[in-house]
Amino acid sequence: MPAPIPSWIFFDCFNTLLDDFDETGDESGLRPILDLPVREGYFATKPDFVNAYSRWRRSRLTGDDSREVLLKDRLTDVLAASGTTGRKPVHRVVREMIEEFERAYPKQVRPTPGVEAMLAAWRGRVRMGVVSNFYLPGWPEQLLADHGLLCNFDFVVNSAEVGIRKPGAGIYREAFRRAGLTDDLAGDVLFIGDNLRNDVLGPRSMGMNAIYFDRSLDRPMAEPQSWKNSIANWDAFRPR
Repeated sequence: MPAPIPSWIFFDCFNTLLDDFDETGDESGLRPILDLPVREGYFATKPDFVNAYSRWRRSRLTGDDSREVLLKDRLTDVLAASGTTGRKPVHRVVREMIEEFERAYPKQVRPTPGVEAMLAAWRGRVRMGVVSNFYLPGWPEQLLADHGLLCNFDFVVNSAEVGIRKPGAGIYREAFRRAGLTDDLAGDVLFIGDNLRNDVLGPRSMGMNAIYFDRSLDRPMAEPQSWKNSIANWDAFRPR
């Protein structure tokens, strides 16, 4: 899709610039730490923990509440709600889970196919930023740097630092602030990402233009969403 050149492009990070799903399609990053709450007696099986975490996500990260919840607090809530007294206190198990996550998660992260060439095509023509939902401070920047992509962007806004998740208006306004834009200049921004709600509908509600990055052919757990202005790979996203 040859695209007119805006003043700014804001990108989502995960499964847009960086892929983090594993071979099963899991995008939570929690698979390497599933054995810990089982081993310490908080859950009988790994699926029990996964189901409990999924229920927590549905209750806390949906609807109109856009407040971000850090990984430590997520895990603490889930273990504390298990109704079980484990072999170690919750805070110690959570600490061990996060330490294991920090060792294992970066190993499954890699650039999305074609992203380097796409960014090179836009570099110098438009200014670019990243607006990411993530539950650990500093991680989108570090992972982008690890893969040689951070140099393309003027800024990275992360929900863990702002305290607000997409599609909450506050995180987009923080991106405007970093870009030196006011709300009335939202039309100068093109937002692109793989989540229709967060990266298309949310930005459009703020006055931005948006393209949906449909990854359903690449991600085992992704379902295609119908949107008129969409692409399926980075080769289709080049300036006119």
